[in-house]
This record gives sequence, C-alpha cells and structure tokens, in this order.
Amino acid sequence: MQELDHKAIGLRIRKQRTFLNMSRDELARKIGITPTFLADIELGTKGFSLKSLNRFCDVLKMSADAILYGPKEYMGTKYAALLELLERCPAEKGKYAEEILTLFLLSHDPVE
Repeated sequence: MQELDHKAIGLRIRKQRTFLNMSRDELARKIGITPTFLADIELGTKGFSLKSLNRFCDVLKMSADAILYGPKEYMGTKYAALLELLERCPAEKGKYAEEILTLFLLSHDPVE
C-alpha cells in the first residue's frame, strides 16, 4: 500500500485551486473549513477527513486517487502533460477542450 505524502497532497490541492482560479478563502468556504486550516492542508502540515476529501473532489473536479496519489501515469507517452491537464479540466469545460483539439487537428497541416 502506498503511503500518503501530505505535502504532495497539499501541493496538488493548491495547484488545482489556482488552476481553477479560486482563492483560498473561496475554496475553504466551499469545503466548509477555515482558510487557515486549508493553508495548513496545502502546506502538508495537517490532514483532513473523508468528508472533506469528498468535498475537495467535488469542488476541485478531481478524483480521490488524483488528490491522494497524484495524476495517473501515462508512461511512455509524449502527451502526458496534455492528458494531465484534461484530467484536471472541469466537466463543463471538457467539451470545449475536446472541440478545440478536434478543430486544431482537422485544420492542422503536418509539416513534412
């Protein structure tokens, strides 16, 4: 069983919060915790309950696995960064990301 790395968990939460352009106060309010406690979580000095994990998943649009252990490994692929961004993309924006990528690929002339 993989050990939990609280600093890495906090970093993933902070990274997704900033990716979603959300302030610490806003995320704390949506989770139902204080901004100070959220700061401690993001620094990796405090843990949180399963109830809070469930709320983090909902608000940050991330799976519990992604929060606790990091994004899925896309070993051997040159598209790892793109796939990680798509994993973190909120559902309502996912359809736009798919449309943009599809349009790009349909209009892109490969360089020979």
